[in-house]
Amino acid sequence: MVTLFNVISADGFIAGKDGSENFIPDDLWPNFLNLCQEYGTLIMGRKTYDVIQSYDKNLLDQFEMLHIRKIVVSGNRNFYPKKEYVVAHSPEDAVTLAPDALVSSGPILNNFLLGSHLVKKVILHEVPTSIKEGIKPFDKDEIILIPIDKSPEIKGVKVREYRIR
Repeated sequence: MVTLFNVISADGFIAGKDGSENFIPDDLWPNFLNLCQEYGTLIMGRKTYDVIQSYDKNLLDQFEMLHIRKIVVSGNRNFYPKKEYVVAHSPEDAVTLAPDALVSSGPILNNFLLGSHLVKKVILHEVPTSIKEGIKPFDKDEIILIPIDKSPEIKGVKVREYRIR
């Protein structure tokens, strides 16, 4: 079972309505990279792949140099990411390839994995900025999140960890 990870605004959004993540400070990037290394595999949706590929060269290079398995979920059989990425044509295929992976994606993949009971844990890094409207990480109304008492402390974010019931 996978672990979902997202950085969220203080009011619970992973991106603005236009998909921008400009509320997330670049100095938090190492937190994400450390989580990726801890899990050894990152699963992401195709849109998340596109967003990461558009990052500043310095940030992208740090990510590309990680010695982890990178899996992109895309139903498009004509999608060809960089050669060091593996394409899974369904979320189930991705989880079969890496059942203990970290997933960092948007609400479509997150909701599917949660609804299919393939998630064991959710990690949210909350930044102190409110953006008022945008894209939520998942539809929390259908999911019961149980807070984990001992979450690590990271400067600049509130770490919220949950197990799924």
